[in-house]
Amino acid sequence: MPKGLTFLLIMIALIIVYTIAKVLQYVRLSQKQWDQVDKSKLKEWDEDEW
Repeated sequence: MPKGLTFLLIMIALIIVYTIAKVLQYVRLSQKQWDQVDKSKLKEWDEDEW
């Protein structure tokens, strides 16, 4: 396998791992923020209005 191709595949793998790690970080942050929301002030939506 050419050396340039190996480097390219390693870079693609690192980018994919970095992206997955960032997404998981944002999912955890979003869940933490949602847990802190005062849910008593949320509006109840009636699905029949559509």
